[in-house]
This record gives sequence, structure tokens and C-alpha cells, in this order.
Amino acid sequence: MRLNPDDYVDDDEGPESSGQPGAKARNKPSHLGRAGRVQFLTDAAAHRDKVNMDLHEGFVPTFHASEHERGWTVAYLEEFYNRQIITDVLGKVKGGKEANVYCCAAGPETGVELIAAKIYRPRMFRNLRNDAQYRQGRELLDEEGKVSHARREVLAMRKNTRYGKVLRHISWLQAEYNTLRALHAAGADIPKPLAQGENVILMEFVGAQDLPAPNLNQVNLSRGQARSVFARLIENVEIMLACHTVHADLSAYNVLFWDGAFKIIDFPQAVDPRRNADAQALFNRDVARVCQHFTRYGITTDADTLARRLWERYAMTNALDAAASPDEEE
Repeated sequence: MRLNPDDYVDDDEGPESSGQPGAKARNKPSHLGRAGRVQFLTDAAAHRDKVNMDLHEGFVPTFHASEHERGWTVAYLEEFYNRQIITDVLGKVKGGKEANVYCCAAGPETGVELIAAKIYRPRMFRNLRNDAQYRQGRELLDEEGKVSHARREVLAMRKNTRYGKVLRHISWLQAEYNTLRALHAAGADIPKPLAQGENVILMEFVGAQDLPAPNLNQVNLSRGQARSVFARLIENVEIMLACHTVHADLSAYNVLFWDGAFKIIDFPQAVDPRRNADAQALFNRDVARVCQHFTRYGITTDADTLARRLWERYAMTNALDAAASPDEEE
């Protein structure tokens, strides 16, 4: 079977959706050059072999997708079906360059009715912009979420070899899951993380099966609601800082609003302010975006002053903690 690279690109993926003339043609695999095209086809063939596996007859999702999308949703979610964490895939909620999100029926032992399955695209699809900025100071995590100091792996990451890219992909996903667990345990308003596996994170679904929760920018709040939501969002920013986390892409687009409450989502790019030199600038941007959104409700805040006050409070607390336990490793 001859592979067509364009068969492996979703209609809603990539810069071509921006409407810019010529964007689609520039980003198709056929324009990668001979070496790039050969590599793409090699990866695509390996991916095809994986997703066209013999599927267990018991797992036949309700969601009707294209052949290759059905292949990788089944391949990545089947283990959770077998463990009865999910019982069905009901539909696709969101498609993006980095990951697709699916609504799944939850197993009886999970304590929830619906689960959001965030499936990262195979690494050949991933196109994270400016990821070097977010990777500053990041530790290499293995498939169990533990820090790896193996010389071969560290060197592969540094040289950006093919093996290094695989390791980076694994580490990126593990970092997001670890962040979700830490923030949820600390009381942040985020979807409850439930499980993770190869290329996928499962978490509490926000919304109803036929009506996923809208982003905050799509919601009209009352003046009283707006003040309450704004105040709680700033509290969440402080909770994240206390957990040594800066969201680094916080805005109304990454906040879901449902039944009078909100959940903050999308943490793959989150950074540790103790290890990332750009963390304060990213934090300032997060605070500015949140403040800017709420000006529509007449809530005016000096974002620079607010960000500086929150950051200084965090820095002082962090310094006191470090002084109290000088021998404790971060």
C-alpha cells in the first residue's frame, strides 16, 4: 500500500485553518523536501502499522471517525477500556495541532459520569511553537513520571536526535500529568486527573455529553459573577505559584465555565519558576490576560502591580522555605 502523507493530517489541523493564502501548501508533508518526506513516510508507515492492529471485538466505540483516527483512538484508549476506566468513546470535543480531546463514558469505579481523554498526536504531528522557552530547566521524566539522569537519554535530548524527540514527547506528557495531580491535590480549580498512559491523559469531563463546557470567553457573566470568578481565578494563580507552577498560557480561552464554576485547562507548557528564566515574564503575561478579559465587566485592575505583588509574595515565601530547610533538595 502506498502512503499518502496528506491522509494523516486532519482537516482541522495546522496553520491552514487560519485562512492565510498559501499556508496549507507550505505545511503539507509533500513540501518537506526529499529527506523530510522520506522520514515522514517512514514515521507514517510505523504509525499505520500500529493503529491498524487487530482490535479487540469488545471495544467498538460509538464515535464514528476516519479510519486512521479510529485506529489511534482505539490503540491509545483500549487499555483504559479493558481496565473499565472508560466504557465508550462518545465523540470528539476538540481537535488541535497538539492533541485531540474526546468525551468518554466513565466506568462505575471512577466516581464520574464522563471522562475527557486528551490524546496527543503522534510525535510526527506535533508542532509546538516556541517550546524551547517552556523547556528551560525542565527535568527529563521517564514513562513512570520519574526524573531520569541516564547519560544516553540526556545526550539524546541535547542533540535533538530522533530518540531524543521521543524522550521529549514522553517527558512533556508526564510533566503535564504530574502538574495536574499536584494542582488538584492543592485545591486548584482544574479537572480531576484520573489516569494516563501512552500518549493520553484522562481527566474529569467538564460539561454534558451533548454540551461541552464553553470557554470563559464565550460566556456572558453577571457583574456579581464576574467579580467572583475573577477573584477566584487570581486565587488559583496563587495556588499554582505555591506549587511552583506558572501556567504560561492562561487566558479566558483556557478556562471552562460550567454550572456557575470554572476549571482551568491545558497545562503542557507550564513552567517551574525556580528553574525557568522566563517564568516571571510568562507569569506577568498570564495575569495581564486575565485582567484584560474582565475589563468587559467594568473590573479594572493594574495588572502589572497585581502580578508584581503576587510574585514578590511567592518569592518571599519560597526564600523563607529554603532558609528553613537549607539541606533539603528541591
